[in-house]
Amino acid sequence: SPKPYIPVAKGWPVPPRTGRLGGGGGFGRALQNMAVKEEGVDPDEPWMFLDPYDSHLDARVERDALTVETLHDDGFQYLWKGIRANYGVKSGVYMYEVKIVENCKVKMPETKPENQNILRCGFSQPLTSLFLGDTAEGWGWGGTGKKSHNNQFGDYGGPFTAGDVIGCIIDIDQGLVSYTKNGQFMGVAFDNVPPSASQTGMFPHLLMKNVKCKVNFRRDTKWYDPPGEQVKFFEEATEDECVTNPVEHPQSLKEAEFIMLCGLPACGKTYWAQKHMEANPRKNYVLLGTNAVIDQMKVMNIKRQRNYAERWEELISQATPIFNKLVEIAGKTPRNFILDQTNVYRNARRRKAGSFSDFGKRSCVTIVNDEDTLAQRTEKREREEGKFVPVDAVNQMRANFVAPELEDGFTEVVYPELPESDARQAISAIKGKGGDWARRNPGMKGNQPKPRLENRDPAQIGSAKGWGKWEKEKPDRDGPYSKGGGGGW
Repeated sequence: SPKPYIPVAKGWPVPPRTGRLGGGGGFGRALQNMAVKEEGVDPDEPWMFLDPYDSHLDARVERDALTVETLHDDGFQYLWKGIRANYGVKSGVYMYEVKIVENCKVKMPETKPENQNILRCGFSQPLTSLFLGDTAEGWGWGGTGKKSHNNQFGDYGGPFTAGDVIGCIIDIDQGLVSYTKNGQFMGVAFDNVPPSASQTGMFPHLLMKNVKCKVNFRRDTKWYDPPGEQVKFFEEATEDECVTNPVEHPQSLKEAEFIMLCGLPACGKTYWAQKHMEANPRKNYVLLGTNAVIDQMKVMNIKRQRNYAERWEELISQATPIFNKLVEIAGKTPRNFILDQTNVYRNARRRKAGSFSDFGKRSCVTIVNDEDTLAQRTEKREREEGKFVPVDAVNQMRANFVAPELEDGFTEVVYPELPESDARQAISAIKGKGGDWARRNPGMKGNQPKPRLENRDPAQIGSAKGWGKWEKEKPDRDGPYSKGGGGGW
């Protein structure tokens, strides 16, 4: 089972940054100390780290906060993991190094060896997608020899792998991103860093699949010299040039927030979650759901293929056990979460909420529509996304839909669409209609899950309909919410 999450820097040295910088890197006691320890800080103490509060849950930061490994078995080998640093810079020319310490051994029979272990490294603006290079706010170079920005890919620098050290250089003033490989300057990769970076800052950012990496932000621990005298290491930045990672850093589960969504398929749960995340970017919600897992797999063109329904069934089978493990990890992690599934069954809802019982705020956001609105949203989703939930599955949910209560494990129950009294009446009507259908159609069962990909013959996976395209550093992303992915059934 997954190891409990432990904030990795508890008790570490305090960064030589005063309380004037605000929220800090978010590492255990360092947060508490930063607000009061403004004098006598040793300038030689390390103060820049990878930030586990701004990462995917399956990126595991070690206690030095400079080494990160990725979960890479039981299906997690198919997922990409992103992580940003606790500080960025808003002026000057700065670099950091990242070394691929190890390529993790994985079982991926349908994936070419060169696509099984990949690091993409570079920079991004804060509060943006963790999928580096997939949006307009990220710039990366990947181990397959491709540079990427705004989901546009081009040849650059050649491939790199375990043992190589990549230097990532940001020139804020000229808007340039460059790289070195094992001390050799590879040239300018990007010249389009926007002027807004001088306000938001640019943050070191890694995106990994099945690799263990270590970063270096200090000159005295460098692997190689910078490519010129004007290039400094990140920890040489002055306070005026630094920007703190603005995401919330709850110090305990009591300070963290858990939101469970509840409602029938296509009622608007994922839309609500996306708007809530957009309105509260510093909360840095992690969106938990099977769609989020699929999004993290970065399967190509999933929403534009005619065989969507068949592939979606396959993807859901693979995503569900991974999702269950992520929920287990989440319940022990002091971060803010949104659980995006239907959650209409009372017992299942209580069981899931129980995993987050130590969280200080536990909300159940219940979305109930009238039948006409639900029908319109269902038709719209099927038309635009090709996503079709079997009639029998929907009616089984209807027959078992029970309105949530505080005693299910919540500190509040919220109804954002219909008022609570109307919503409860609608749920009773939904349950009645679902029960009528179930009585008329006894014995109907949903699809059975398929065995994991790594345990199957690659010739039998997906009938050769695109599964070899799991990752060639040419993903298909879907807007600002790819940080956590889409929703769930």
